[in-house]
Amino acid sequence: MTIRRKVLTAIRWTVIARLTGQVFTWAATLFVIRILNPSDYGLMAMSMVLTSLLFLINNIGLESVLVQRRDLDQESRERIFGLVILTNLTCFALMLISARPLAEFFGEPDLVVLIRALSIQFLILIFESLPLSALERELRFRRRSIVDLISMIAASVITLVLALLGMGVWALIYGHLGAMALRIIGLNLIARCLCRPRFSFAGMKEIVGFGGFVSVDRFLWFVFAESDKFIGGKLLGKELLGFYSVANHLGSLPINKVAGLVSSVAFPAFSKIQKDTESVRAYLHKAVRLMSMFAFPIFFGISSVAPTAVMLFLGEKWAGAIFPLQVLALVMPLRMINTIIPPVLWGIGKPRVSAENFLISALCMMPAFIVGAHFGPVGLALSWAAAYPLVFFITAYRGGRAIGVRALELIGELVRPLIAAGGMYAAVIIVKPLMQGTVGSIPFLLQQVLVGVIAYALVLLVVNKQGIVEAVDLLTGESGSERSVRP
Repeated sequence: MTIRRKVLTAIRWTVIARLTGQVFTWAATLFVIRILNPSDYGLMAMSMVLTSLLFLINNIGLESVLVQRRDLDQESRERIFGLVILTNLTCFALMLISARPLAEFFGEPDLVVLIRALSIQFLILIFESLPLSALERELRFRRRSIVDLISMIAASVITLVLALLGMGVWALIYGHLGAMALRIIGLNLIARCLCRPRFSFAGMKEIVGFGGFVSVDRFLWFVFAESDKFIGGKLLGKELLGFYSVANHLGSLPINKVAGLVSSVAFPAFSKIQKDTESVRAYLHKAVRLMSMFAFPIFFGISSVAPTAVMLFLGEKWAGAIFPLQVLALVMPLRMINTIIPPVLWGIGKPRVSAENFLISALCMMPAFIVGAHFGPVGLALSWAAAYPLVFFITAYRGGRAIGVRALELIGELVRPLIAAGGMYAAVIIVKPLMQGTVGSIPFLLQQVLVGVIAYALVLLVVNKQGIVEAVDLLTGESGSERSVRP
């Protein structure tokens, strides 16, 4: 099977599984949000600050080495497994030790037991790297997608049932841990490649160096992407942070799913063709075009229907999340498209450039968050809108230069989908006063969605017919010639 065919097969299986799971989890999430209070989500956001950071560096990037390096022997794998065990045990200990200082920093005593409960995940994550990297290395995504689907659905059920039983924030904690445990059990059943660990690390300098840059990259991404919650938790308190956290969660749900898909497929795919620079550039252009076609209408659509959707699905107590959600959704297309750059840089052996990009991004965003947090959840959302376009351009420029692509060429791929999505947004706003029904009702929401879909399709037919052909090619896996991958 050719690499192109493997990539298309991997994408189709992953998309099918994640869309199926997403329909279920979104429905469950909306019910859970209606049941729980803003303070519950605020506590969860605070407790996840350190957890999310350590999760990104818990194996110091060694699973990426297992995917990118094509010449590793069994002894190297055993040494990598030994390092993974040690780093996860270290993260487990850090969680236990840091629980009380973090609770004192945020002024929330309840965080101590929540953070310590979440520390258990690092004992589970010891067994993730080997089976996951084995599946990604060979682009074997069918069974993995099934495991992901089952764990997503199970976690949603656990969270919803516990919320109905009045467990509050613990419903979110147990749902998170349950999903992780089920997923890793499933991965080890379908890819049985565990080995005995070796705790002798002689000759590991180059391997640890590559993984280290990947870990630094992930750490800086965390500082860039999660510091809004850290700063907001300190300046806003759990109630206002809860409104922002839910708005950010709803607005970024598609990103979280797509980012995982992009990273898991793009990294091993670009690793396989890392020596073919022309193909790397061509596939990067195509990836940006296709992601733009889906990202702009999805997020502009979320922004345009946010008032109706929030009142309908979440209720009046979440009205404070409406405007932050509208603002954040307008920035999310750029954030989604930007997720393609890091795995490409990792795949061609340049994780350092990606790490430097995130350092610059963090330095740009953190001052904006500090200023914005003084104006509440709306101010935090507006911080993204004000500063992130600059971050996107810097990443496109520096990442594109390392890959051999000009930033303006990549940004040019966004223009036609942006025009179509802008036309869609305008159509929804113009037609909205003429719609039948009351705001916050299902018929009113369906009318908005229908108008948006029709408007986007019509404008896209005028400005981007070739993009439609490429999207159909992606979904069907059929292509008349290799010119479909050329920019």
